[in-house]
Amino acid sequence: MGGNFTVKNFSVVVPVYNEEDIVLQSAAQIYDICKRKQLEFEIIFAENGSEDNTLSLIDEFISDKKECRVISLKLANYGNALKQGFIQANNEIVISFDIDYFSEDFLNQALRLEKAFSAITASKRLVKSADGRRLVRRIATFTFVGILKVLFNTNLSDTHGMKAVRKTSIIKEVQNVVSTQDLFDTELLIRIEKNNEKILEIPAVINEIRPSVSVIYKRIPRTIKSLVKLRIQLSKESLNTKNL
Repeated sequence: MGGNFTVKNFSVVVPVYNEEDIVLQSAAQIYDICKRKQLEFEIIFAENGSEDNTLSLIDEFISDKKECRVISLKLANYGNALKQGFIQANNEIVISFDIDYFSEDFLNQALRLEKAFSAITASKRLVKSADGRRLVRRIATFTFVGILKVLFNTNLSDTHGMKAVRKTSIIKEVQNVVSTQDLFDTELLIRIEKNNEKILEIPAVINEIRPSVSVIYKRIPRTIKSLVKLRIQLSKESLNTKNL
């Protein structure tokens, strides 16, 4: 086993939607950093509802790579793509990368995760983080995290972006997760935390390689509505547990 890693194998899930301009270059970079670890690995490209040549380009890319496969979903839904990738992942730890946001340093730290931790996240809100995104996106993250703390009393400083979760924790919690779209990974982490499992946060370094493909003003009301629904769902589950 190379690099003093604490795991024997790993999976990487990469949701992709209408990414024909960058998918080949980014996929090659992700593949290369995985290959350098000298561990058994798989990369799952979770294509969802693309209307351009993304799917055909991914099929071309993986054609000679036994470690890579693609799942294709009809509807554009980032959270569901991530969820299906997490469910289908076979290995000991599952890493979430975006096609425009990934890091070999984060991968190394995920593969060295101490056994006391069930997950590791790259937080944009830590003191040593370097967030190179536009001001409007940084403000949105600040507001989102504030709402999370009010509604869910979480200790997490960020739930979006790169993360790695042990497959055992995914198996325990994923079928309980009701959120897709923008909140699948957020809910998964909150459920893991509420199960008294430890989550390690490390500083994130972000430099946008292109403008965000999602329109932020459209996401805000949808996300707030979903957060309220999730708060109600978790309250119902808590009440049911107390009544047992």
